[in-house]
Amino acid sequence: MKDSGRTPMTKQILPSILDITPDKFMSMLTTFETTGIKALHVDVMDSHYVPSLGLNDRLVAWLHDHTKFNLDLHLMVSDPEAVSKLVIEAGASSVTFHHNSIVDSFNLIETIQHTGIQAGVALNPGDSPELLTELLPRLDRVLVMTISPGRHSNGFLTEMKQKVTWLSQYRATHKAHFVIEVDGGITADTIGTMLKAGANEFVSGSYLTKVSDPKSNIAKLQERIADYVHD
Repeated sequence: MKDSGRTPMTKQILPSILDITPDKFMSMLTTFETTGIKALHVDVMDSHYVPSLGLNDRLVAWLHDHTKFNLDLHLMVSDPEAVSKLVIEAGASSVTFHHNSIVDSFNLIETIQHTGIQAGVALNPGDSPELLTELLPRLDRVLVMTISPGRHSNGFLTEMKQKVTWLSQYRATHKAHFVIEVDGGITADTIGTMLKAGANEFVSGSYLTKVSDPKSNIAKLQERIADYVHD
């Protein structure tokens, strides 16, 4: 596992690589590297837990062997125990699974962390953060979905700010160490809401990968973070 260098106070952009077309894949990796991106967000979907198919462990292995990026794996699958083993062996830096996809979250968190990998739990838009109260002291990451996972986006869900605020307050009160990550509809117009609420990591997909000038949009997100940190 590559050294992430991350703490709950670190704020960074994680490009989601799911929608990068094959013809642009290598050039996008170069763009990410030259703009200071340190980690990639990799969605794995099984067409069962969510209606879409996502990326696989072979791509994770290739990225691990041929790039310097940390690999943030987001498992939208019905069997996260089995899939987590595959992506950890392939070189994942962190593995996040959905709270409602497994009966024994404690065991899977422990299993992931035992391998030296960061463990996270994701909350769907309809999930309350209080569901994770017993897990939070053990977690490295909480992923708050700001769109419905694995579906065509209906836009950024501003209401998710309340979850991030609750998690941030819990983290401060209990001196917990988990990172708060947000995923879905993150642009220069929406990132400020989540920065103010206490989020640390910002997954951005089509805003970076489906535009003619991704460097410009990466810079805009990084500027929003810098402005917030320096305020």
